Amino acid sequence: MTDKLYDFSRLPRFQGDIVTAFDLYWNQSYTIDQVDDLAPPQVMSFLDWYAHDYHTAADGRRITEILLDEEGVTLTEQERKLLHADSEALFSAFEVTGVEEAKSIGLLDVFQGLEFQVNYVPSLQGIGEGQLLLARLAASEDAHRFSWISALVPPEMEEDLKAYVQEMFAFYQGEHYQASWAQFLRERSYLFNHFLVQLSGELAAPKILLPYQEKTEAEPRPTVLTPGDVEPTERPSVLVPGRREGEPPPTVLVPGRDT
Repeated sequence: MTDKLYDFSRLPRFQGDIVTAFDLYWNQSYTIDQVDDLAPPQVMSFLDWYAHDYHTAADGRRITEILLDEEGVTLTEQERKLLHADSEALFSAFEVTGVEEAKSIGLLDVFQGLEFQVNYVPSLQGIGEGQLLLARLAASEDAHRFSWISALVPPEMEEDLKAYVQEMFAFYQGEHYQASWAQFLRERSYLFNHFLVQLSGELAAPKILLPYQEKTEAEPRPTVLTPGDVEPTERPSVLVPGRREGEPPPTVLVPGRDT
């Protein structure tokens, strides 16, 4: 199901969305023509956010919603269940509250205060109580599960990350009266990556995990970001915290379009 979702998200009809989304996710620290400078896990993290949380320009729907609406009849019942659960899942920071080897892991959403159990898989070997994970948890029949890619936050980064997200939530509530954490995590989950970008080069990068798999991969598979036949499109402006409305975005070169 994951391959179908990400193949769908890269269709030419979404070429303008993927460029705008890339700008937003990386806070314009990278442009899409620099995608080869990013490690495969970084591209995978972007695609996870883009497919699940980004609102497309045409009608505001997310990629997961569009795939369910337009291609749902072509999916198996199990694929529809998985995609619906992934579409509802929120990205957040989760503290490991307990580990039962080879059985389950307890997690606490540190912002919403919600507790979860996820099934143990070998790729999570070595995870310990008290550690902090950035992940998207989806509901399943017997427990919650990780939807795709997760990151283990270095201990020295944990408190600063929590403080940053709390500050951004207060800012969001100032613009959206009585907004909930669930609303914030759906609409502003790219801010987790903004925090990581700010600290790039200063602290060790979070360790990337692929806990949806039954066994560990030494290296994530390379991910192709853009379709090969990108055509010129007008790029809407992206407003991010710290940038003034009306300030023009930098020029972006798109592979296959510009030279």
